[in-house]
Amino acid sequence: MQQLKKLISCFCLIFFPCLLIGQYLPSRNYSTKDGLPNNAVRSLFLDSKNVLWIGTENGVSRKENGAFINLDESDGLGHNSCWDISQDTNGNMWFASYGGGVSKFNGDKFTVFTTKEGLLANKTRKVFPYKNKMYVGTEQGVSIIDINTNKVVTPKMPSHKEDFICISFFEYDGEVYFTSIFDGLYKIDESDKYPKIIPVILHKNTYCLGLFGSSLYSANAGYIDKFNILDIKKAKCTSSKFGKSMVWQFANDKRNSIFAAAWGVYNPDGGLYRIVDDKMTDVSAQYGIDSKVLLNVVYDKTKDILYVGSNDKGIYQVRLDKMIDYSPFDGNSIIDFENFDKRKFILHNKGVTILESNKEIIKKISLSDFKKVELAYLNKGSNIVNRQGVESRDFELNFNIKEDGIVFYEMVKHKNSFWIGSNIGIFEINSLGKIINYVPKHSLKFGFSSNDKFIETITYAGVRVYDDIYKLKSTNYSKFEKNTPQYIVQILNNKDKTYLLSVFNGLYVYHNNQFQSYLADGIWKENKFKHITVNDKGQLILAAEFGNVFIIEDTNTFKVLKTISKNKLVGKTILFLEAYKDCILIGTEKGINIYLNGKFRLIDQEQGLKDCNFTTSQIFDNQLSLGTKNGFYTVDLDKLLKEQITVSGLDITKIAVNNILVDQSNYKWFKYASSKLVRDYQQNSFSIDFIPKGHPFPEKLKFRYRLKSTNRWSPYSDKANLFLPYLPFGDYAVEIEVFDSNAGKSNIFKLLDICVEPPFWFTWWFICLIILFISGIVLYIINRKKNIARDKASKEKQITEAKFEALSNQMNPHFIYNALNSIQDYVGANDEHNSTLYISEFAGLMRKTLKNSPKQTITIEDEVEYLESYIYIENMRFKDRVVSEIYLDPSIDDTVLEIPPMLIQPFVENVFVHAFDESHPSPKLKISFEMVNEKVLECKIIDNGKGLNAHKQSKFHVSRGIALARERIILLQPSNVDPIHIQFTENDGTTVTIQLFF
Repeated sequence: MQQLKKLISCFCLIFFPCLLIGQYLPSRNYSTKDGLPNNAVRSLFLDSKNVLWIGTENGVSRKENGAFINLDESDGLGHNSCWDISQDTNGNMWFASYGGGVSKFNGDKFTVFTTKEGLLANKTRKVFPYKNKMYVGTEQGVSIIDINTNKVVTPKMPSHKEDFICISFFEYDGEVYFTSIFDGLYKIDESDKYPKIIPVILHKNTYCLGLFGSSLYSANAGYIDKFNILDIKKAKCTSSKFGKSMVWQFANDKRNSIFAAAWGVYNPDGGLYRIVDDKMTDVSAQYGIDSKVLLNVVYDKTKDILYVGSNDKGIYQVRLDKMIDYSPFDGNSIIDFENFDKRKFILHNKGVTILESNKEIIKKISLSDFKKVELAYLNKGSNIVNRQGVESRDFELNFNIKEDGIVFYEMVKHKNSFWIGSNIGIFEINSLGKIINYVPKHSLKFGFSSNDKFIETITYAGVRVYDDIYKLKSTNYSKFEKNTPQYIVQILNNKDKTYLLSVFNGLYVYHNNQFQSYLADGIWKENKFKHITVNDKGQLILAAEFGNVFIIEDTNTFKVLKTISKNKLVGKTILFLEAYKDCILIGTEKGINIYLNGKFRLIDQEQGLKDCNFTTSQIFDNQLSLGTKNGFYTVDLDKLLKEQITVSGLDITKIAVNNILVDQSNYKWFKYASSKLVRDYQQNSFSIDFIPKGHPFPEKLKFRYRLKSTNRWSPYSDKANLFLPYLPFGDYAVEIEVFDSNAGKSNIFKLLDICVEPPFWFTWWFICLIILFISGIVLYIINRKKNIARDKASKEKQITEAKFEALSNQMNPHFIYNALNSIQDYVGANDEHNSTLYISEFAGLMRKTLKNSPKQTITIEDEVEYLESYIYIENMRFKDRVVSEIYLDPSIDDTVLEIPPMLIQPFVENVFVHAFDESHPSPKLKISFEMVNEKVLECKIIDNGKGLNAHKQSKFHVSRGIALARERIILLQPSNVDPIHIQFTENDGTTVTIQLFF
């Protein structure tokens, strides 16, 4: 019986290895909860831009960047039950419906073709584009629609007993072929004016066709007929039969793998199959597909994604790049990995499994195998303590633990052996998977030094270093010594040093048979570590469980080269740390953070890591193995680190202004058709939905925006929406920066130009109008002020002239009074000659007075002539005793230069009246006109009369005359505030100085 069990186990291992370690590709299911209009998917199609279209029983959906846009009859679709989708050479989309004919969509509106337009039947199954035509498969045959003119042509169908259901098309060598479910394969002959239907292979039950190379696959009921298209062209119609179920669509990927979506209808053998060497292998479970009712399969070669449509559970998205493979490993919890010569050793909760490079199991070591080795060791003697080497400081081994109670801690590779720590001791396994040694030690963390010594850490009691682990000969290092490692969680050899990582006491190193604490010796103050690895440059990379990541150099001198802040990582807890080429791989509960040259990427559930609670990690060649509590992942690092596809652009899918949607007429192919949006100042709150294009992982995108290139960026958001409330009027060039954590890149895209027009009172024409209006008012005010000033000046001039004339007239009566007195004296003395002469001179002087009085100014020549006449008359009273002189500066042009009339006369009059009397021996009078400078004329009246005495006697009269003269000058020359100066002497006359400005 025991031998029989062994034979059965070997048989299973040899013939069914894949059942034990089946690989599962990353997949995702989309259904109505994600936005699909219905879970019954009838058709899938990838258009020229690799956008996925889904036909359902409740309308059509368009999937781009993880978002669904749905169309139905309310949008113009002919019928909601969409059974096929295609695209013509003009870019129009075509939808075949089961009951509503065919709908053509040009990105703006639908055109529906039914029997009214000449279609053969309204129940349509397939649409197939070729050149400028769309071939429509209906329940009764084929109709052909010209995509430019929309003209429908229906060739005559062959005679048939049942419905002539056209289910599939293909084109070969310039000819279009189709198949009828119940009648076989036909081709359409369009060599004449009217197309003809030519039978090729007449046989029953064909549900779809797939032409790959020269092989034509024809799905039948429960199997597949495989034809050679070259033989068919030669009228040889033999086929080979294989497979099972009923296939409803074929697809092939870039590896030339052929996939078949199957539904057995009456048999539960549906699913997704891969066809290799004319054999169908059900890969549904590996691809995460749990539906047995599959009708469609299409392949996106740019993203290496397979889309599978079901009739009950929506669609499945499967990544075929094999960047991440998952093995459930029978649900076992993975503890550690190691490798030897392309073989992988996996330590898990049920023992050890050894895999070949092709992932086949070649050896398993069970829990019972480990227990047997322990028991065999115990059976060698009765002194357990001596065999165990127990000291008071050790963890005691419990030899009564049963096999189902065994707990494994780790697996350490040393040379050609693998050492496994557990709660029942330490086991050595050779490269063939045989347990060759047992050490009765209970250590949570052990390892080997760079000089091959065994290091056993004792959690609360220091460390032992064994020169010979097999003989248990060791050196004990007390925990009370500062350099003795404690609380060790990782041991790593790098060159000639062995590093021990403490969760509380920092970094230790074992070198030249001595331990050293970097923390105790003040080399490095960091004290909490959990993970350590080494990169290709020999630099150490360390991390705390909840802290930063450090890159250090410790070859000759210790130096921290780089600190990676924990705030830059996605996730709070570091679960593993690995280095590959120039990258650092940091595992957290959120996924794998990839650090390269200051940039970060994130790999998580979206790329296939559905379980990120990693238990261990190890890199073998170019593959990263990640253990979990339910199987393990294998990550192809070269594929992971290659250049990633990222966002190629942004499309606006919806705009709302003041919570009112922009009219659909502004959209084309589901995107806003303009690059600019103009609204008035009252419509200034905008909500903009946009969608990134060309990216396979929408959940890896974050967005931030700015309104102008000079503005700061907003904070990042994972929402593809902008809300811009109450924008002030102005022009805004809205930009979006997209950060792609899958590719580790940022790209800036111009989203939209927004123009918020100002209120009319801020428009240029209104401002110009206001400026013109204000300018008119200002000009009016200025002109009015000028006119008022002009009128005022005119009036002031008239007043001044009147005052001046009045002042002049004040002098004239005084002079006339004196002159008449003189004449009276001459008449009273009977001096006829002098009376006549005086009267004659007086008459001439009066004429000059009358002539000059109305004038504001007269020439100096006229003034001098007037003064000479006046002095002559006044001197007659003094018997001509007063010697007078009038001096004129040669530089003065007396015929041009003008001064106020009769300005000097009052001062001359004062000389004759007050300065001289009959007792004065030799009276003299001098009048001079001189230019002090180019702008000032100085006139002096000098006498040698009584001077100050005369002034005292006639103070009022003199002051009044001076005041009148000063007033006259100031009226004419307002800036000449002090024009007259008088200098009196005791008995030597008076000098009057008058200054006039020009």
